[in-house]
Amino acid sequence: MNWNTAAEEILGNILSQTPRPVREAAENGLRSSSEALAQEEGINRVGVETVIKAWIRDTPEALRSDLPRQLERLGLDPDDYRNLLD
Repeated sequence: MNWNTAAEEILGNILSQTPRPVREAAENGLRSSSEALAQEEGINRVGVETVIKAWIRDTPEALRSDLPRQLERLGLDPDDYRNLLD
């Protein structure tokens, strides 16, 4: 599966907020989830929106309340993803 440059960048930014001991596992999981989501959506290239959707979907329920703050730290508007956060 192909990834565009912006998707790789957002993945790196998300992972930079992930503790080092679990960063590699988190990267593998998020890459896999992003690619699976792209396939579900019938697209052959992972983009930023796909990575963000996979990240939100894969975040455990107990940690989701912190996602709006994390999205803001990445320069994203949490309101754009409200439907996925609720």
